[in-house]
Amino acid sequence: MQALHDVVKAGYARYIGMSNCAAYQFHAMQNYTINNKLTPFISVQNQYNLICREEEREMIPTLKMFGVGLTPYSPVAQGLLSRQYSQPSPRAALDPRLNQMKEHNKEVILRLENIAQSRGASMGQVAIAWHLTKTGVTPIIGASTPKSLEDTIGAIDIKLTDEEIRALEEPYVAQPFQGQA
Repeated sequence: MQALHDVVKAGYARYIGMSNCAAYQFHAMQNYTINNKLTPFISVQNQYNLICREEEREMIPTLKMFGVGLTPYSPVAQGLLSRQYSQPSPRAALDPRLNQMKEHNKEVILRLENIAQSRGASMGQVAIAWHLTKTGVTPIIGASTPKSLEDTIGAIDIKLTDEEIRALEEPYVAQPFQGQA
């Protein structure tokens, strides 16, 4: 922690964050920085999306307690939340767990698809718009083409209703813990 603090004090970085950690790990490290008057963390980067919401149990309440933001990666779940349920995912051929995740979360994906269609938006836009309804959450987006980036930016203009948020969240089923990568 002293080395990270020194990097900030030397001006090589403005802030520090943690990634792929459990709430208890973040809590311990943040307390250490505070108690030792070191540079505290301002963000945590963990996976969080409509089909991976385990961060809501402990991490998000812990972050709120410290006034720290969540910058989740994979807001469209490696593409599972950006294409129709019936459409195959090219990544699933590389990672068989994606097909298992897709089947396990069928209802969430179908509801996302319906809301996107009713709004004339893409599924990815609605998935990211859902993130934007969460206080202290700013998703990390990725785009392979300018068109994809433009589509993603369109999420800013989508304001989901409470009813739509409930429809997206209600069918969620907790995922088995797979550890931190």
